[in-house]
Amino acid sequence: MSTSESEHMRPPDSNTVAMITELHGGGHDPIQEEARQMRRQWEECAQDPYKAGPQSKYTRYNVRVDHTNGDRSTEIKLFSTARPHMRALHCAWFSFFSAFMIWFAPAPLLGEIQNTLGLSKAEVWTSSITNDCTAIFMRIIMGPICDNYGARLPMALVLIVASIPTAMVGLVNTAGELALVRFFIGIAGSSFVMSQFWPSRMFSREIAGTANGIVGGWGNLGGAWTQLMMGTLLFPAFREYYDGDTEKSWRLICVIPAAFTFTLGLILPFISDDAPLGNYSEMKKNGSMDRIFFTTSLRSGATTNTWILFIQYACTFGVELVMNNAAVLYYTSEFGLSTDEAATLGFIYGSMNFFARGLGGYFSDSLNIKMGMRGRLWLQTILIVMEGLIIIVFSFTKTLSIAVVIMCIFSIFTQAAEGAIYGVVPYVSKLYTGSVAGFVGSGGNVGSVIFAFGFRSLDYDKAFLLMGSLVMASSLLSFCINIPCHAGMISGEDNHAVIQARQRYIDRKEEERRQRMEDQAAVGTVVTERDNKGENDSDNC
Repeated sequence: MSTSESEHMRPPDSNTVAMITELHGGGHDPIQEEARQMRRQWEECAQDPYKAGPQSKYTRYNVRVDHTNGDRSTEIKLFSTARPHMRALHCAWFSFFSAFMIWFAPAPLLGEIQNTLGLSKAEVWTSSITNDCTAIFMRIIMGPICDNYGARLPMALVLIVASIPTAMVGLVNTAGELALVRFFIGIAGSSFVMSQFWPSRMFSREIAGTANGIVGGWGNLGGAWTQLMMGTLLFPAFREYYDGDTEKSWRLICVIPAAFTFTLGLILPFISDDAPLGNYSEMKKNGSMDRIFFTTSLRSGATTNTWILFIQYACTFGVELVMNNAAVLYYTSEFGLSTDEAATLGFIYGSMNFFARGLGGYFSDSLNIKMGMRGRLWLQTILIVMEGLIIIVFSFTKTLSIAVVIMCIFSIFTQAAEGAIYGVVPYVSKLYTGSVAGFVGSGGNVGSVIFAFGFRSLDYDKAFLLMGSLVMASSLLSFCINIPCHAGMISGEDNHAVIQARQRYIDRKEEERRQRMEDQAAVGTVVTERDNKGENDSDNC
């Protein structure tokens, strides 16, 4: 949330109302009446956590909100799809899921494409590198775009545009054409920035790690689903339909995820909101937010803390991305599995996202309540160390069953570390969260490109060993993170305002817990009285 928006949303105090009254006198002065009405509205908000703030397009929400923080939600009702908060969360993860699906739609088919076109290992990996290069640039520019326009419209545009080259995969005939098509498909990778900015816009920072973790983790499941859908379901089905013609099969099936995602992009703007108060265009008109300039956002988001998180995300999400490309190739070449068998194992790797990334965000939020920023930083550091260590162990594994088990373990630590890192991101810059999210997110693609060069040039065991060593080394950078007003890993303390904000959140949660207990007790009393009345009536009969 921008500083200007925070000022717009702060309830007027009694001195402000008194000053307005004194300036405009008594009677029915419209300005004085407006001030009184605004005061009444804020007083009602203070008594009712579900009531929408005066500048919101809604009148009530189905979640408790913080009225002093742009009506951001202080809770997550995962099974609700009510607008605006929970609808935005579900739209964010499902849009990212769909974007991930088309982003890596060709990945499970690379072995078949390689055989059909007679490509070398280096040429196949070159196409994977170009797939990430686009996402690096697009993620950086999408951050400031989100700061100024919100996540809803950029997400829809990316889904529509990236679907077109995905549908054209079946037209490639050379290594250059494959690299070019995957270069433009890489636009889908920028959807990650919107998927992380959107929850940060809807939920308070105390639970932003959990919200971002859920969206990022469930969205990343698109990579796992792609392995299963393209390599294990659609490819064998089309191959059987065309009497064993593998070439015709892989040339046709990418049209299916492309058509689905294109349709979603057309629908998305009409079923969701940019922020709790409404859409950015409306908020700018009614004065509840100011315009943020692209260059200012881009420049202000590139802090030292941002670049450290950029490197660490390169060593977490970068690992996940390279595994999406490498899993099928690794298991087919090292263990002699078929494409559909190897794709199933690739699905297992990605499926850890269902819970791992969300848990990373949840534990980051929990440690923040107990230890402040220091808890968040220690968690992400430990997770990154464990990730790198287990990747190194994986590099020495020569048995298929053991390799699969170890792969799942390092997948869990990788994705939990991703969730923990994005628990820190909303704190780096309150005003330019989109820009920070874009820079850090692009680090994942940079890491994937760097690691892909290793897999392109080295044997698999040496490539995994190199990757694990770099991941472990990146964990040391956490000691250099110094977010203003917050404690570092070793030195510094949270300032008074940060401690107060954390205590308010704890008090609010305690009040909610007490209220629920009172409501349950009241319900129990009513039931008991009704039962007693029923017994008395029965005796009278």
